[in-house]
Amino acid sequence: MNLKSTAYAILAVMITTALLTGCATASSAPKASWQLYQPRVLQLSAGQPVHSQAGIYTPQVDEVWHSAAAYQDLETELLNTAAALAQIRNRADSH
Repeated sequence: MNLKSTAYAILAVMITTALLTGCATASSAPKASWQLYQPRVLQLSAGQPVHSQAGIYTPQVDEVWHSAAAYQDLETELLNTAAALAQIRNRADSH
């Protein structure tokens, strides 16, 4: 390969890289928008109909529904609190 064709090859790679990188950064949406929106907590009022995939649901009393992520966070917090209390009790029993 001669020097001129090597220079053209390098230039072509640089232009292609710049174009692909430019397209990727210009067209990429923020990471948060890659996921569907799901509220962490839903507060449903008694007597207010809610449309669901299974049909219309009308709560009889005020209800609070937690998303799977919120439920998991609450469960983890509860388990950590229980473990901390057990540790405190074990220390108190050993003295």
